[in-house]
Amino acid sequence: MKASELVRKILYNRILLLIVMIALLSLVMTIAYPEAFPQANNLAAILLDTAQGGILTTGMLILLICGVFDLSAGSTLAFAGIVAGILVKDYDAPAIVAIMAGIATGFVIGALNGLIITKLRINALITTLAMQGILRGVTQIVSPSGVANLPDQFKPFGQTVFLGLQSPFWIMLIVVIITWFLLSRTRFFRQFYYVGSNPRAATLSGINIQFMTVVGFAIMGTCAGLAGTILASRLSNAVLLAGNGTELRAITAALLGGASLSGGKGTVHGAFLGVFFVALLQNVLIIARVPVFYQSIIVGLVLLVAIGIDQFGQKKN
Repeated sequence: MKASELVRKILYNRILLLIVMIALLSLVMTIAYPEAFPQANNLAAILLDTAQGGILTTGMLILLICGVFDLSAGSTLAFAGIVAGILVKDYDAPAIVAIMAGIATGFVIGALNGLIITKLRINALITTLAMQGILRGVTQIVSPSGVANLPDQFKPFGQTVFLGLQSPFWIMLIVVIITWFLLSRTRFFRQFYYVGSNPRAATLSGINIQFMTVVGFAIMGTCAGLAGTILASRLSNAVLLAGNGTELRAITAALLGGASLSGGKGTVHGAFLGVFFVALLQNVLIIARVPVFYQSIIVGLVLLVAIGIDQFGQKKN
């Protein structure tokens, strides 16, 4: 195989491109920062960073397969964490009740997004952008300073260590595996691909597009609620600005892993690779002591590149 053909193959295969970028970035960092990057504790930190992003990206992947996305996911994450924190601290609720309430909060918000979009026929971008602002405002009204010093009974959910890794990573891994199974092995979840690739044909074949859209947003909300509750438990604090910008990182990771803004495409393993790459990139920028505002610029550029690759693939097809 010629070198040009190999390069072309790598560029056309986003998963292969991700693997190459992860390998090259890891190699460069191992050479440049041998005392910091290739250490076991740093790898554990990278894997822990994939937890929140992995759970959010799993939900976002389903929406992107449907041909839509959710810009309120980060706000939902923060609000769910606040709800769980208030219940467990101010009302002495059992940890399991607070956890389920946080997850249920995300589910309700996601389902509400889906119902507004399908029943009122308002664009998903506008609906979720409006919901983002509403939730940030409501969160500040409900708890102006967040909820600090959460009780010990709430901490095991996000702080338990197993095989050297904290529980958020293992919870994320379970979510990813379950989603992979559902999308690849069940007829109901395969309908998301039909909805995103050809809505008209899906309707003619008897698929209820509105119902599937609501289900997709409900799953996204549930993932955000779960991620927010885990984060509050891990930090022992429910933070007002938690999840700020995470929806864009989730979209970036899913697009890098093979999903498309036009819908009908995407795999769980590809999305997970995208999440790992984004977490690796964040870790690299921190080790290299890149200022925070430059980190935001770089992550934004990666999103533009991911969209560009997606659009290039669409034109090629």
